[in-house]
This record gives sequence, structure tokens and C-alpha cells, in this order.
Amino acid sequence: MAPRAFVALDLETTGLDANADAIIEIGAVRIEQERVTATFSTLVNPGRRIPLRVQQLTGIRDEDVAVAPSLAMVLPELRAFVGPDVVAVVAHNAAFDLGFLRAAGVNFQRPALDTFELAGILLPGQPSYSLGELCRALAITLDDAHRALDDALATAELFVTLRQLLFSV
Repeated sequence: MAPRAFVALDLETTGLDANADAIIEIGAVRIEQERVTATFSTLVNPGRRIPLRVQQLTGIRDEDVAVAPSLAMVLPELRAFVGPDVVAVVAHNAAFDLGFLRAAGVNFQRPALDTFELAGILLPGQPSYSLGELCRALAITLDDAHRALDDALATAELFVTLRQLLFSV
């Protein structure tokens, strides 16, 4: 039997509304046998200006995405990365990321596993369930918060840690 593969993903966007805002960065991490085996990362040209508050949060500027591919050009690569052997897509606050992808016409037809929700179940009483706070509490490296690949890598490690907690009970 082939090992189960998961993909942890994260998006950076121009705002919070999947129907009005745009994706500016995608990061995805393939997890097999509790190890990261591949990564996918790209900036995306949103076809609009990036609000100053988003530039300050992410460090992604208009000039960074000016020559980046459009979302339409990137989505086939992302779909290929989330190959047929992937059993679930993992995200921290999955409704946000998958909502943006659904608005762009992407539905991976797989279960979504939300590390925010899993942490709430497996780690009751945490003062915060933000990705950054969970990483600090569990000694998980989060090098550059609010950059898609770094957040996806941290989400992948958080997912592996939470799975280990779940299966150690």
C-alpha cells in the first residue's frame, strides 16, 4: 500500500474576502510518512494594487508581483502538485484558504484538515490558536510568518505534531 500523502497549503491575499480580494502568494508542502518531501511556492500577480497594510504584513510589494504569473497560469501547477495520491489538504484556518481557491474555481475533491480546529481539540486551554502562537508553544520553527511557503511549512510541521499527539493516545 502506498504511503498516504498530504499537502499543507497557505495563501497570502490582498484582503479577507474571497469574492472581492485576490491571491498574491501560494505556498504548498507535500507530506509523506511525516516528512516534507516537496514544496511549491509562487507569487501571483493579482492584477491590482496590494493594500499598504498587506504589504506591511507580508513584505510583498506591488513591484514583487508585477512580473509574477497570473492565478490562471499558476493553478494548473498547483493542481498537479496536489496529485491523485494526496488524501487530504491541510491548512490553518482552512475555510479561508480553500474559500479563496474555490472562488478561483479550484476544488481539490478531498477532505480538508484544519490545524486550527485540530489544535482546539487536541490542545485545549491554549491562550491562542494562531499559527504563530501554536508554533511557539510546540517549538515549531516559523521563520517568516505571513509568507505562504513559511506558513505552509509550519502548518505541515504542526499537522505532523498534532497527528502524533492524536495517535499517541
